[in-house]
Amino acid sequence: MKILILQQGIYGERITENIKNKAPEGWSISTFNVPAIQEPIVDEPEEYLPKNLPSADLILHLAESAQAAQLLPAVAKATGADAVIASIDTTAWVPMGLRNQLHRELAKMDVTIVFPEPLCSIDEETVGFNESLQPYTSETIREFSRYFGKPILEVKVDSEGKISEIEVLRGSPCGSTEYTIKRVKGMPAEKAVPTSGLMCLHYPCLASMTFEQKANGVDTIMHNSGRIFNEGMENALKKASE
Repeated sequence: MKILILQQGIYGERITENIKNKAPEGWSISTFNVPAIQEPIVDEPEEYLPKNLPSADLILHLAESAQAAQLLPAVAKATGADAVIASIDTTAWVPMGLRNQLHRELAKMDVTIVFPEPLCSIDEETVGFNESLQPYTSETIREFSRYFGKPILEVKVDSEGKISEIEVLRGSPCGSTEYTIKRVKGMPAEKAVPTSGLMCLHYPCLASMTFEQKANGVDTIMHNSGRIFNEGMENALKKASE
């Protein structure tokens, strides 16, 4: 699979580095550092694109501005990509109105776009968590999510009730899963949830700490990242006890 990653700063660079280090053999990963765009509405997106963008199956959008997100239809056209993952670790980078616009424009091009909020919420059938959960249909995105997304863990608990072994079967794109399991090993299994989810946020998690109004009250995207890790840990502990 050929992936083109759009990035603008440390946020995208760290995720890109982790994906490159852990990508399966046969994946080709290229990057495009999106320039700073001053105009709020990008009327001529092609002006900001290099003439030699590589072909791609999947575009992973990690850029840090709403202007950069407006380039996505032009990037998809230039690369021939059939799928886009636009990370929502900070809402302001791809506001809801822009998400709807991108969905409409890319659908006309037969390109699937998903908006995982947070990025680590993606799996082989859905993106998002709780109220932001959305199904999708794309084999390209599904292939990516087989390797990166909601943590899938395998644990062993010893006779003293402590986690003796822990393995990452699928980790978050940012790398926080691998960071966290090193600190969970040796912990009493009964304390692993919610403690491990809190540890995940200490990576530090790249998701926004800004409080936002949600259907169930005020919350942050970062807190959902911790809940997603806890969910993966709960599933692993349940399987270990069977």
